[in-house]
Amino acid sequence: MDWTIAAVSALGSQASGAGAATGDAPGAGFAQLIERELGDLNASTAAAETAIRDLAAGKPVELHEVMISIEKARISVQTFVQVRNKLVESYQDLMRMQM
Repeated sequence: MDWTIAAVSALGSQASGAGAATGDAPGAGFAQLIERELGDLNASTAAAETAIRDLAAGKPVELHEVMISIEKARISVQTFVQVRNKLVESYQDLMRMQM
Protein backbone atom coordinates (compact mmCIF):
# COMPACT_ATOMS: atom_id res chain seq x y z
CA MET A 1 0.00 0.00 0.00
CA ASP A 2 1.40 3.34 -0.99
CA TRP A 3 -0.30 6.28 0.68
CA THR A 4 1.24 9.05 -1.32
CA ILE A 5 0.21 12.56 -2.12
CA ALA A 6 -0.73 11.32 -5.59
CA ALA A 7 -3.18 8.81 -4.09
CA VAL A 8 -4.78 11.46 -1.92
CA SER A 9 -4.99 13.95 -4.79
CA ALA A 10 -6.54 11.23 -6.94
CA LEU A 11 -9.27 11.08 -4.33
CA GLY A 12 -10.26 14.66 -5.12
CA SER A 13 -10.38 14.03 -8.85
CA GLN A 14 -12.39 10.83 -8.39
CA ALA A 15 -14.88 12.45 -6.05
CA SER A 16 -15.43 15.50 -8.23
CA GLY A 17 -15.33 13.88 -11.65
CA ALA A 18 -16.44 10.27 -11.45
CA GLY A 19 -19.27 10.63 -8.96
CA ALA A 20 -20.88 13.56 -10.72
CA ALA A 21 -20.56 12.05 -14.20
CA THR A 22 -22.00 8.64 -13.38
CA GLY A 23 -24.55 9.68 -10.79
CA ASP A 24 -22.91 7.61 -8.03
CA ALA A 25 -23.17 8.52 -4.39
CA PRO A 26 -20.86 11.39 -3.39
CA GLY A 27 -18.53 9.10 -1.38
CA ALA A 28 -18.22 6.39 -4.02
CA GLY A 29 -14.76 7.54 -5.18
CA PHE A 30 -13.53 7.61 -1.61
CA ALA A 31 -14.92 4.13 -0.93
CA GLN A 32 -13.17 2.78 -4.02
CA LEU A 33 -9.91 4.38 -2.93
CA ILE A 34 -10.17 2.77 0.51
CA GLU A 35 -11.04 -0.62 -1.00
CA ARG A 36 -8.07 -0.44 -3.36
CA GLU A 37 -5.68 0.54 -0.57
CA LEU A 38 -7.04 -2.22 1.68
CA GLY A 39 -6.40 -4.68 -1.14
CA ASP A 40 -2.82 -3.41 -1.40
CA LEU A 41 -2.46 -3.75 2.37
CA ASN A 42 -3.71 -7.33 2.27
CA ALA A 43 -1.35 -8.14 -0.62
CA SER A 44 1.68 -6.77 1.22
CA THR A 45 0.88 -8.66 4.42
CA ALA A 46 0.24 -11.85 2.43
CA ALA A 47 3.60 -11.44 0.67
CA ALA A 48 5.34 -11.03 4.04
CA GLU A 49 3.60 -14.10 5.45
CA THR A 50 4.57 -16.15 2.40
CA ALA A 51 8.19 -15.02 2.67
CA ILE A 52 8.28 -15.96 6.37
CA ARG A 53 6.75 -19.38 5.66
CA ASP A 54 9.25 -20.02 2.88
CA LEU A 55 12.13 -19.05 5.15
CA ALA A 56 10.83 -21.24 7.98
CA ALA A 57 10.35 -24.16 5.60
CA GLY A 58 13.98 -23.94 4.53
CA LYS A 59 13.25 -22.90 0.97
CA PRO A 60 15.98 -20.97 -0.82
CA VAL A 61 15.01 -17.37 -0.10
CA GLU A 62 17.16 -14.34 0.53
CA LEU A 63 16.96 -13.11 4.11
CA HIS A 64 17.14 -9.47 3.08
CA GLU A 65 14.13 -9.93 0.78
CA VAL A 66 12.17 -11.46 3.65
CA MET A 67 13.07 -8.56 5.92
CA ILE A 68 12.15 -6.02 3.23
CA SER A 69 8.72 -7.60 2.70
CA ILE A 70 8.12 -7.66 6.47
CA GLU A 71 9.05 -3.98 6.78
CA LYS A 72 6.85 -3.03 3.82
CA ALA A 73 3.92 -4.80 5.44
CA ARG A 74 4.63 -3.18 8.82
CA ILE A 75 4.84 0.30 7.34
CA SER A 76 1.70 -0.28 5.29
CA VAL A 77 -0.27 -1.33 8.36
CA GLN A 78 1.02 1.58 10.45
CA THR A 79 0.23 4.08 7.70
CA PHE A 80 -3.27 2.74 7.21
CA VAL A 81 -3.96 2.83 10.95
CA GLN A 82 -2.78 6.45 11.14
CA VAL A 83 -4.96 7.44 8.18
CA ARG A 84 -7.92 5.68 9.80
CA ASN A 85 -7.24 7.53 13.07
CA LYS A 86 -7.18 10.88 11.26
CA LEU A 87 -10.43 10.06 9.45
CA VAL A 88 -12.15 9.11 12.72
CA GLU A 89 -10.83 12.25 14.38
CA SER A 90 -12.10 14.39 11.49
CA TYR A 91 -15.49 12.72 11.65
CA GLN A 92 -15.69 13.35 15.39
CA ASP A 93 -14.77 17.01 14.85
CA LEU A 94 -17.55 17.34 12.29
CA MET A 95 -20.06 15.77 14.67
CA ARG A 96 -19.06 18.25 17.40
CA MET A 97 -19.72 21.26 15.18
CA GLN A 98 -22.83 23.23 16.00
CA MET A 99 -25.10 24.05 13.14
